[in-house]
Amino acid sequence: MTRITYLLSLVLALFSFDLLAATALPGPLIDADWLAENIDKVQILDTRKELDTFTKEGHIENAVLVDVNKIRIEREIDGKKLTRMRPDPDSFQAFMRQHGINNDSIVVITHRGKTSGHVAGAARLYWHFKYYGFEQVALLNGGNAAWVEALEDLTDEDSPVTTGNYTVGEQQHQIVATRQQVKDAMNNNAVQLIDTRELRYHIGIDKKDYVYAYGHIPGSRILPYKFLNPAKGIAEFFAGEKLQLIVDALRIDGNKELILYCNSAYECSSDWFVLHELLGMKKVRIYDGSLHQWTQYEDSPMTTKVSQ
Repeated sequence: MTRITYLLSLVLALFSFDLLAATALPGPLIDADWLAENIDKVQILDTRKELDTFTKEGHIENAVLVDVNKIRIEREIDGKKLTRMRPDPDSFQAFMRQHGINNDSIVVITHRGKTSGHVAGAARLYWHFKYYGFEQVALLNGGNAAWVEALEDLTDEDSPVTTGNYTVGEQQHQIVATRQQVKDAMNNNAVQLIDTRELRYHIGIDKKDYVYAYGHIPGSRILPYKFLNPAKGIAEFFAGEKLQLIVDALRIDGNKELILYCNSAYECSSDWFVLHELLGMKKVRIYDGSLHQWTQYEDSPMTTKVSQ
């Protein structure tokens, strides 16, 4: 290699490094201004249940539609049919490749931005990425509603998708809880169980049809996922100080190991994102089976009495 060739390769390497550093995500949560400045350097995944709204309402330019009904799969565990579980490595890898994700992608996940449920779908996909060791991923705070509020445009044109080369990484078992770990937690003061559903489910006034008993797991505290976003307007996360006030008011102890659950481990993804990613509590797990799995076993207790 000549001196000139060496110097040229060094300059190109430094330029590539600076470009990567310039587009590195500033954190797990980005705003519309950051996205507008870096939109040509990221891959946007738009999570929705109502697929027709992708065209009817419009979406951010070059965003790829993700059907949140398909980000979880059916599994049979211990003879029980479970319909809302995290995907196995091969399934998640194939799903993300179909959506154009590469190993070096910088991924921004957005949503419609109108309800806490929209946020939860995006947070669930984010948790899947984290479970499989993918780090360059963030949520757009407030989703598409915040994008429009920032005077940015939406489009109804479909974005072409090229199959990606994404490969799943090592599974991060420390952010998921098993049914046995939940059972053990009921008698362990070092662990807090947290029900992230609405109060009407917690005290047994109502239940989902895929949950087979009323109430909640004994000893659970409550941190409803809807408390994390404004009741009206754009569905963005409250600022960190307000989130901490909510957590403290509900006596969630970040020094303990926290196990989150809901009806099917969908909504509690928002709580995991807040506690683990925004507030920095590192011992936070999601019980992936949640009450959909828990209530299929006769030896899994439930109660309607609120813990003191």
